[in-house]
Amino acid sequence: MAQTDKVRVYGKAQNRTALGIIHAWALAYPNGTLEDLRAAFPNSLNPDKGTKENFILSHEKGTEANWDGYFKEPEEIVLLQDGSQVSVVKMWTKPSFERIVAKAKEYGIVVAEFTEAEKGFGKKGGFRLEYLNGWTPPVAKKKCTCCWIWLLLALIAIAAAVYFFCFYGK
Repeated sequence: MAQTDKVRVYGKAQNRTALGIIHAWALAYPNGTLEDLRAAFPNSLNPDKGTKENFILSHEKGTEANWDGYFKEPEEIVLLQDGSQVSVVKMWTKPSFERIVAKAKEYGIVVAEFTEAEKGFGKKGGFRLEYLNGWTPPVAKKKCTCCWIWLLLALIAIAAAVYFFCFYGK
């Protein structure tokens, strides 16, 4: 484990581990957007995915075929700070999985040896995250969209004070 490692992903099945990597990225970069996510993990990492994009908004249909190709269950959706709900592609071949694991290391995300998911109807793998080296997820910075209103009100108050002082203060 390196000093710069932030999160370790434990997964059952490589596609669920890939999903865990993306959840870890969203925690590490709380102000990240869908475009930031796509830049961090570009489509070139997973050319065999069978879909156009690695990530889509969860309400979008992934393909024209009957197979949607994306994780869509509520616990699988990646929620970004801007409110975007993102679905991650399900198909990760061994070479694509190895590429996303290597790319994740650039962001301090490491992957533990994944274990096979239990076989059988209704059984699916999962993932869990472990924070490393005392790291905790940063809090998303709130954008101050109303700062200009406070500035304008302060200027009006100052102008009113100057007006009353100049004309009525004597």
